Amino acid sequence: MLQIESAGTARFRPLIQTFRCFVLTAAAVLTPVASSNGAEWPGWRGPLRNGVTTDIGVPIEWSESENVFWKSALPGAGTSNPIVWGDSVIVTASEGTDHGELHVLCLDQDTGQERWHHQLWGTAPSLFYPHSGMASPSPVTDGRRVFAFFGTGDVFCFDMEGGLLWQRALSHEYGRFQNRFAASSSPVLFDGKLIIQCDHYGDSYVIALNPETGANLWKIDRSETWHSWSSPQIMKSDGGHELILSGSKRLDAYDPASGEMLWTVGGLAQECIPTPVFGHGLLYAVSGPNGHHFAIRPGGRGDVTDSHVVWKHRRGTSFVPSAIIVNERYYLVDDKGFARCWSIPAGKELWRKRFKGKYTASPVAADGKLFFVNETGTTLVLDATTPEYVELDRNEIGEDVLSSPAIAHGRFFLRTAEHLYCIGDNSN
Repeated sequence: MLQIESAGTARFRPLIQTFRCFVLTAAAVLTPVASSNGAEWPGWRGPLRNGVTTDIGVPIEWSESENVFWKSALPGAGTSNPIVWGDSVIVTASEGTDHGELHVLCLDQDTGQERWHHQLWGTAPSLFYPHSGMASPSPVTDGRRVFAFFGTGDVFCFDMEGGLLWQRALSHEYGRFQNRFAASSSPVLFDGKLIIQCDHYGDSYVIALNPETGANLWKIDRSETWHSWSSPQIMKSDGGHELILSGSKRLDAYDPASGEMLWTVGGLAQECIPTPVFGHGLLYAVSGPNGHHFAIRPGGRGDVTDSHVVWKHRRGTSFVPSAIIVNERYYLVDDKGFARCWSIPAGKELWRKRFKGKYTASPVAADGKLFFVNETGTTLVLDATTPEYVELDRNEIGEDVLSSPAIAHGRFFLRTAEHLYCIGDNSN
């Protein structure tokens, strides 16, 4: 039940206003072409949180006008990636002096027109990065509900038609987030749980919520961890599934069913942002800017630093961008644009290149192609079917980009500083 409260209590329980058909912000550039591809992009970095999708028909060439189906103006800042399910595209944003004014928008995938739009007031705005505000965490959906977490510590659950189902103010319940970039960890849905990593200078913890009600299923304190903006990852091992959290100076594995700590690896940098990825039997984690790449064998109990680290490299680590694994190769571009490709699981370097510009967005891959987007909006497209460096195209969108792209239904969704673009191959 939605309650509207006085301004005096707004800091402790978010207010919400719903705007249906709030304002038409989309401008059609090309008539979109229907796609038979069914791959969705349900959360941070796609279906498996690794930037890779089985989608096909994704364009490799575009400009500010070419192959742009539509672009829609956004109501505020944010670096969360858009998510796509069916014919809905959902994105978050924040605005205001303290970025305490929060937004969750649902757009029509074919037209870019607004289907519904919630404006919310955050419980406890904190320090923030101006380009992301309180909208760094990416939303996530199971196709029935949409879950949005913000740097203010607020969690909202909507149905796909935009109805508010429940809300939680974690910052009111467990303390305001204390770090210089606000909370930015993107929640993960797994096995009937919404799991959120809450690492900061205050009392850090990881929490699993019931997606139906928002009630706690378990909450584990992380007293030895702080100062992390990384997002949780789920991987399968011989003993079942493991919840992987990259934090200050360590990587931890938990049982996602109970929250029980399983194992830990030391040696990460103090500040962690990239999300670990899993492939060919190993977990790959990076922390920077002065950390290491780690290849870790899953499983084990306790401190497995000496027994389960297969290899580690110090060169080419990133502060913000996450890595990506395609075929038997591990790719990463650092914040300054230095890119490397390693073979896996051996960890042999295959090539290194200096890409143009600086990078915040994490790469994505589909249909045998890799997409790297720099901060000025240039997308470099590489051939991912060969171990050689093969450049296919470079595309300019004409706006700054710090958000990671999304790929679904043969379309490339690119969030810039001011707009959300839907890009497709108009010749299909």
